Amino acid sequence: MKSTKTRQRRLEQIIKTQSLIAEADLDVNVFMQLVVDTLQELTEAKGAVIELVEGDYMVYRSASRELSQHVGLHLLRENSLSGLCVNTAQILSCEDAETDPRVDADACRKVGVRSMVCTPLFEDGSIVGVLKVMSAQVSAFDEDDIQALGLMAGALGAALGRQLLFDSMTRIQAQLRSSEERIRAILEHANDAVISMDKTGTILQWNRAAERMFGWASAEAMGQNVADLIVPIPTRNTFVSSMLQVESDTKPAANLRHEFLAVDRQGNELLVEESLNVNEIAGRLEFTAFLHDISERKKLERALKEMALSDVLTGLPNRRHFMELLDKAIARQGRQITGLALMFLDMNGFKKINDSHGHQAGDLALKEFANRISGCLRADDTVARLGGDEFAVIAEGVHTIEQGQALAKKIVATLDAPLAGTAILIATSIGINLYTASVDAEQFLREADMAMYEAKKNSSDRNKIAVYGG
Repeated sequence: MKSTKTRQRRLEQIIKTQSLIAEADLDVNVFMQLVVDTLQELTEAKGAVIELVEGDYMVYRSASRELSQHVGLHLLRENSLSGLCVNTAQILSCEDAETDPRVDADACRKVGVRSMVCTPLFEDGSIVGVLKVMSAQVSAFDEDDIQALGLMAGALGAALGRQLLFDSMTRIQAQLRSSEERIRAILEHANDAVISMDKTGTILQWNRAAERMFGWASAEAMGQNVADLIVPIPTRNTFVSSMLQVESDTKPAANLRHEFLAVDRQGNELLVEESLNVNEIAGRLEFTAFLHDISERKKLERALKEMALSDVLTGLPNRRHFMELLDKAIARQGRQITGLALMFLDMNGFKKINDSHGHQAGDLALKEFANRISGCLRADDTVARLGGDEFAVIAEGVHTIEQGQALAKKIVATLDAPLAGTAILIATSIGINLYTASVDAEQFLREADMAMYEAKKNSSDRNKIAVYGG
């Protein structure tokens, strides 16, 4: 338990924060940020977050500074303490995330959390989310912390109700007219970069987060054109044109969201997500942009997408990606017949290489096989690893069997040399199939596969080629 003096100071801070929330008609993201920052300070927690219910997920909508990079994180309700808090409508605590079966232990490790307390957020009698404090220590929170959490949740729930009843941008407009100083002070301490500008792009406000993100001090930025400071030169004209379009097409109180490539003072590029609010202030349009750096998130998304569509060993498209590319190639044939061939390749003797020389040599053989095939192809051709020692090639612009055989023979010719530094030779069986309008992608590939097995069965050569139906 905290001392009497500490408890009194904490209560005063809670009352002060509640008053700010009650009196200030703020953007929902701003007052949620105020709550989590205050709560982290009161409980001396690692961090505080607000999670809102979105279908089957709990979504991090706001977080104190140390956890701000996790805003947007989605957790399944059924696997989290937050989801259980929503379902039971009770304040729940976890003393140790490593031993508590109610929590998502992997998610806790990701954010560095061992103990937590969460309380439901009510809006008009319904639970819309939770307010949660977290610590890197086991059993970090006492009854005073839980009481503070409950008080803050009550204030936030009431504020959420107001925000959801009225158009948020209309409230921002009203607040800017009546209490611009107070709003600007709060925005100044927001985690996201906040930049306000007039219709020409001249900067009217540049908060501390904008200073950190872009490297320009507020005194340097004020009065400058926003495009000159944060937009790369090659896209500057496009950015200005889009701002002019927004000015002519957008009504006041509109909230526009998009992503664009920005640049900091040192010329480093970063991808930002922008929420652009348009308001009419004293008879003129004013644009306020909330900017969040999503470079790392997008980098992770691209990596995950690439992993999902690529073969890990060779870097080639995997079967899933290959079938998508084959469908597109067939669709192009439907629009304009330019010729299309499909080759199915199997590495002969792959099992023997593995058994005689080990799996490392087998992996080397697969990668070298992929490289040699790739070296024979034209710019518009595609090679993929379908799995194991099976590969396939899409060759557009091939009209005749002879053209397909010529490409296959070119691939075979590259296999005469052994693997670098070894005496290991690789060989292949190739099945060739020309596209006809009567087949879909699955059948097209299946027929090429059948031709490959005919080649493997009917020839004694080290490298074998057969044509489907030939």
